[in-house]
Amino acid sequence: MNHRFFSPFAMIESREQAMLMARYSVAGFGLWGVVLLMQAGLIWWGPERADSAGSTLGFLVFQFIAVTVAGLFQTHKPNRILPVFGVAWNLFELSSLMVGLMVGMPMAVSGLPAWAAALSSGAVLVCVILHIGGLRGTVALSRFS
Repeated sequence: MNHRFFSPFAMIESREQAMLMARYSVAGFGLWGVVLLMQAGLIWWGPERADSAGSTLGFLVFQFIAVTVAGLFQTHKPNRILPVFGVAWNLFELSSLMVGLMVGMPMAVSGLPAWAAALSSGAVLVCVILHIGGLRGTVALSRFS
């Protein structure tokens, strides 16, 4: 099998390609986990650490644990529910950031520099695309089974 990167929107022609695309969701969860750790690190070691940083850090750690567990489940037994969950959660994060920008509020995670918020939103958009590819792969796996 050729282990090259398939477009998340490409035609799925074989079971191997479907399995590889189902793993895209795992990559999406992994990228998302890295972004969450980056945000937590920037808040923890940031110069403007506020009194409310503890609750923000706690929520980021909770999200990281949930994302890691979801990625592990998707690695061992690919299913349709986790990519749908990933798409929905990432779109919610992206939409909350955009609404915050439209009404003139600071970034969704307070205490982050603007470059980190921009990098996070770009990574979340990539995660959405990876989860869509993972969902298409799991649907094709059920078709090939």
